[in-house]
Amino acid sequence: MKTSLIVNVYNRSAWLKVCLGALLHQTVRPDEVIVADDGSAPDEDEEVKAFLASYPISNDYVAQEDKGFRAAAARNMGIRHSSGEYLVFLDCDIVLMPDALAHHVERARPQTFLLGQAAQLDEEATGSLLNGAPDSASGVEALWEQADDSYLADAEKRFKRARFLRRLHLTKRHKPQLISNHFSLFRSDMECVNGFDETFEGWGLEDDDLGLRLYQSGMRVDSVFREARAVHLWHDTHKPEADAWVSQNREYFERKDIPTFCEKGLR
Repeated sequence: MKTSLIVNVYNRSAWLKVCLGALLHQTVRPDEVIVADDGSAPDEDEEVKAFLASYPISNDYVAQEDKGFRAAAARNMGIRHSSGEYLVFLDCDIVLMPDALAHHVERARPQTFLLGQAAQLDEEATGSLLNGAPDSASGVEALWEQADDSYLADAEKRFKRARFLRRLHLTKRHKPQLISNHFSLFRSDMECVNGFDETFEGWGLEDDDLGLRLYQSGMRVDSVFREARAVHLWHDTHKPEADAWVSQNREYFERKDIPTFCEKGLR
């Protein structure tokens, strides 16, 4: 089974290089890496291209024009340029532990998508890491010891509760929530819902929408929170709760009838 790992990025080449560097120390490497750029600045663009030129895993770099936050469109672009039958999605600020990808692949099942989580690395540790990424599996593994994983147990309990309530039709239609920092599924299952809905522009809800439509298609969900360990690198975060795009996305997401096969997607 050929595995494509799709990483989205926007103006975070330093974080991306740490993310991709850690993939070299996986017990199971992806067959290809697709970097999907949401319109980074020219200097960031060149930094990534230079890094990938000598990257030992088969890779491709694809970019779209900077028209604001368009993560849905960027990820679809990555899918279109990939060739694997199994797709693993990763944000550029996520570092997978050496056995994480192996767990995604081992647990892969048709009609099931797998959700991961990540422990949090603080600002100081991240700053040191950006100046010199780990050059061994043990170096990557050491990041787990530095990160705060205290909330993962509660996150897993919430996931299991939401999944149980889903079976009883007692939870919100997009729960358990698809969190896009790292998740995986078969290409054929992604194509059944036409990928991400590119109507979502600006921050938020494009991943919730994808999860909702995957559920509507009859897919199941499983957690690899504990098995596929990962670390989230610190960075400044701005979630524009009052932004017009957020309001527009929420109104679109909360409409009554959402087609499983989105109109503005992969095709």
